Amino acid sequence: MSNLGYKEQGKKRAANQKPIKGIKPGFAINPEQMDFERRKLLEEMSTKLKPNRKTLNAMAAVAATEEPEYFDEEGKKREPTIRVLSLGAGVQSSCLALMAQEGLTKHKPDYMIFADTGWEPSFVYEHVEYLKKAITICPIITVERGNLREDLIRAANPIKGSNEEHKSFAGRVPNPPLFAARPGGKVGMLYRQCTHDYKVIPIQKEMRRILGVKPRHRVKKGTIVEQWIGISTDEAMRMKKARLPWIESRWPLIEMKMSRADCLQWYRDINKHPMPGKSSCIGCPYHHNDQWKNMQKNYPEDFADAVEVDNLIRHGLKNTEAELFLHKSAKPLGDINFLEPKKQKSLFGETFDPEFSDECEGLCGV
Repeated sequence: MSNLGYKEQGKKRAANQKPIKGIKPGFAINPEQMDFERRKLLEEMSTKLKPNRKTLNAMAAVAATEEPEYFDEEGKKREPTIRVLSLGAGVQSSCLALMAQEGLTKHKPDYMIFADTGWEPSFVYEHVEYLKKAITICPIITVERGNLREDLIRAANPIKGSNEEHKSFAGRVPNPPLFAARPGGKVGMLYRQCTHDYKVIPIQKEMRRILGVKPRHRVKKGTIVEQWIGISTDEAMRMKKARLPWIESRWPLIEMKMSRADCLQWYRDINKHPMPGKSSCIGCPYHHNDQWKNMQKNYPEDFADAVEVDNLIRHGLKNTEAELFLHKSAKPLGDINFLEPKKQKSLFGETFDPEFSDECEGLCGV
């Protein structure tokens, strides 16, 4: 048995995975299976219709995703210890939760867990309350680990002489991927840690509590927590293996070959539940302009809140000399009028930035 800790075991598994061009380390599907599915897809396609590498990888990942099977030490098939749905309260995870409630999934989760960052849009909290009334097959548990908004402001404006003043930003508050404008005009992004610390960690702690595991104790050998994540087929490349050996990630929407558009259509067809919005923090730097526009137009209080925080983080974070912004233009959020008509409109409107396709590891925005 390995003496490595859970995190070290996860890192070792990721390091042993052979790299594939266009695929990030830690991807859920093993390289051999991906290669088999790619070859199979290419054989079935006309030479004139061959997709680019990115599209082919996504198609192969969807084709390779199946219902997981679990076995005991004697090789006999077994069920997981518990099934847990990570509820972001967005379109996909809510669709998955409600489909389970309607009996449209093969299995049902034992728990649904919503991780509250303390900076969610008002419509997300409203939708969570709706789901708590609509879902009767299992409890919906809300967990939290501090308040992202307040922690970010405190990190940017530490009280002189306090402990916070002597701590680095990364060491004290999980980094949101803020845009950093450096001298000379170059704009980059800070390393993102907020999802892990405000979403992943509190959900994992709640799983341990449900299992009856005491703090600083190991999870019993043979325990399997099947974690449902609401990633759809159009986000298949966001699938990642769980780093903890007792957690097995599962993506039921991809198993059912459902895209985000399919989830939206399901809401329309069933005509029974309110359509949720996109779940992400009010001031998430991953917002594209259409999201900022919607917030400025329909949720002015949330937008004013984001503007306030944007102004407060500009110069205060330790260990960086760059000016920090919530918007990718590296301009003050309050100076941008998202309601102003664009001079040139795209035929299909603005789409999600490809560089942000790894957004929140399937725990935010779904």
